Amino acid sequence: MVKQLICFLFSFSFALCGWAETQPQSFEREGLNVSFSIKPVLDERGALYAGDIAEVTLNITESDTGTPVAGLYPAAWIDPAFEEDLGSDKQCRQKASTFFSGYVGIRPMIDLNSYYLVVMNNDPTLAVIDPIVGVRGITKLLTQIVLPSRGEDWVVSKDETTLFVVMPELDALAIVDLKSFKYVGSIKTGARPNRIAIQPDGRYVWVGHTGDGSGVTVIDAFTHEAVKIIATGAGHHEITFDETAELAFITNRESRTMSTISVSDLTVKSTLETDGRPISVAFSNFAQSVYLTDGDTGTLRSINPATGKARSIKLSPGIGPMGVSVDGRYLMVTNAASNEVNVVDTASFRTIKTLSVEGRPFHVAFSRNYAFIRSLDTNKVTMVQMASLVNSGEPIIQQISIGERAPADSPRIAPAGLIASAVTEAAHLIVSPGDATVYYYMEGMNAPMGSFRNYGHRPISALITDRTIKEEEPGIYRSRFKVPADGTFQFILTLDSPQVIHCFDFKSIPDPAVDSEGLPVNVEYLSKSGMLAEVGEPLEVRFRLHPSDGSARVVPFEVEALTYRAPGKDRMLHEIEFLPDGTYAFTMTPEEAGVYYLYLALPSEGLEFSQIPYLSIIARNGDGA
Repeated sequence: MVKQLICFLFSFSFALCGWAETQPQSFEREGLNVSFSIKPVLDERGALYAGDIAEVTLNITESDTGTPVAGLYPAAWIDPAFEEDLGSDKQCRQKASTFFSGYVGIRPMIDLNSYYLVVMNNDPTLAVIDPIVGVRGITKLLTQIVLPSRGEDWVVSKDETTLFVVMPELDALAIVDLKSFKYVGSIKTGARPNRIAIQPDGRYVWVGHTGDGSGVTVIDAFTHEAVKIIATGAGHHEITFDETAELAFITNRESRTMSTISVSDLTVKSTLETDGRPISVAFSNFAQSVYLTDGDTGTLRSINPATGKARSIKLSPGIGPMGVSVDGRYLMVTNAASNEVNVVDTASFRTIKTLSVEGRPFHVAFSRNYAFIRSLDTNKVTMVQMASLVNSGEPIIQQISIGERAPADSPRIAPAGLIASAVTEAAHLIVSPGDATVYYYMEGMNAPMGSFRNYGHRPISALITDRTIKEEEPGIYRSRFKVPADGTFQFILTLDSPQVIHCFDFKSIPDPAVDSEGLPVNVEYLSKSGMLAEVGEPLEVRFRLHPSDGSARVVPFEVEALTYRAPGKDRMLHEIEFLPDGTYAFTMTPEEAGVYYLYLALPSEGLEFSQIPYLSIIARNGDGA
C-alpha cells in the first residue's frame, strides 16, 4: 500500500510501479465509450510481468446512457511501441491499416484475431503453441501443462474457458483452465474412462467408461461436479446428442445396444438392440436423425427420435467410425476392411458415392469445403471436395502426404481427433502420431506449408482454442495472451461498425522470479526486444552468455544464431564472433520491413533454438514505414 501511494504521489515509472499497468484507459467516439484494462490472469502479484498470461477487457457502452453495447466484433493487435509512437493518431491508423491488410511479411508481435493450438501428447503433458509464428517459422511454445496422468480424449467447454481431459489410468477427468493454461484439478468418473463429449448447449459433459458399472458419468460443465453415473451396458461407448440437447445417444459395444437418455432427468428412455456390434453413432441436424453403424453386419441405421421412424441400409461388414458434414447433409462411413468410404445423403438416406480409400480408413473430419479422411496404414490424407458430391459424376478427390509414417506406426492411437481446423483461415493442423509431428496445411495446397516436432513429445491429438476477442457478457469483450517480453506495447483496436481505430498503451516489467527458465546458460541481450533497425542497413547484435551456476567461462560457447522475418520469411543462420570483452556479436542486414526474430542455440549444452529466450527486431524503411 505504501509503494502504491508513493507511486501515485510522485508518478514514478512503470518499472517500479508495475501495478499501474492494470489501470483502465478509455475514450469516447462515434457515440461509444470504450474502456480498456489489462491484468495478469493469475493476479497474485499485481504487476504485469513479461511471461504472464494477461487478460484484456474492453467495456463498451453508449456514451449518453451507459447502456452496454452488444454484438460488436472488435479486431486487435499488440505490437511494441516507442516514445515517438505513443499518442500519435496517425501512427496508430497506419499500423491498423497495415495489419488489417495482411501485407506479406509484416505482422504484429501478437495477433488477437487468431488462435492457439493445444496438443495432447503420448505422456502426461499438453503443449500450448502459437501457430502463427510457430508453424510457419520456428515453433513457439506458449506453455506446457503437466497432468497427473496421460490423456485419452478431451473436449472444450462451450465458452472455451475450460478443457476437460479423460485420464483412464486414474479413473478421472482433468480440468484445465484455458485462461491461465493451468491444470486446476480432477473429477472422479466411472472406471476406465476413455471417451468424452459435451452436449450442444454446453451444460453437461458426458464421459464414457468401460470398467465396473460400464456406462457414462455426467458432469456439470460449470460447477465441475459429477451429477450422475448411468449404467448403460458393457463395452466401449460412443456419445452424441440431438440438436436441442434433449436426448443423449450412447452405444454399448459388448452389450450390442444403443441407449437413449433423457437429458432433463438423466434416465434411460429406451434401449435399441442391434444384431452385431454398434461401432459409431452420429446425429444430423439437417435430417433430425441419429445414425448407428453395425460393424458386424454392415448395417447403417437411421432413427428419427421425434417420430420413432427407423430405416436401414445394408453396406459391407467392417463399417466403423463415421462423420457428419458441417451442414448435416452428408454422412461419411469408413470401412477399414474393404478400404472404402460410403457417402450417404441424409435427406434421402441412400448411398450416393462409394469412395475407394487405401490403407484402412478410420477417421473423418470436415471443413465447410472438404472432408478429410485418415487411414491407418498410409501417410496420405484423402480430401474430398464437398461441392462435387452433388454432381452425378466422380467426386473431386486429392491426396496430400502428411509426414513419412502412417498412424499405425505410432505406439498409441487415441480416440481423440487427429485434425484441428483453424479459427480464422481455411487451414488445418494435422497430427501425424507416427512421425511425432504436427503439420500445418492450407486448403488448396498440394502439400503442408510447415510442420513442427513437439519439443521431444509425441503428439496424438490436437485442438484449437480461440483467442479472438469475444463478448463474454453484454458490452464486455475479452481476450488472453502471453506477454512476450518486458517493455512498452500498443493495443491496436479497430471496430467495423461504427468505424473506430484507437491505440491503448501498456507496459510490462521483467519478472525477477524468472532466470531464463532454469537453463544451464543464461543469455543477456545488450539490446531490448523491439529494437529498431533500418531496412538495408547492417545492424550489429550483441549478447553475453553466463553459466547459471555463476562459474567463470574462459573458452567461448559454441553458439548458433538464426533470424527470420515474421511469419517465417528470410530465414538465415549467422556466424558468431566472440569479442575480447567477453561478448558475442553478429551482423544482420534486414532486406525488408517487418518484425524479425532472433533465436540462439548452444549445441554443446543441448540447448535448441526453441529453449532460449528470443529477441525481436523491428525493421523500418528510411521514411519510418
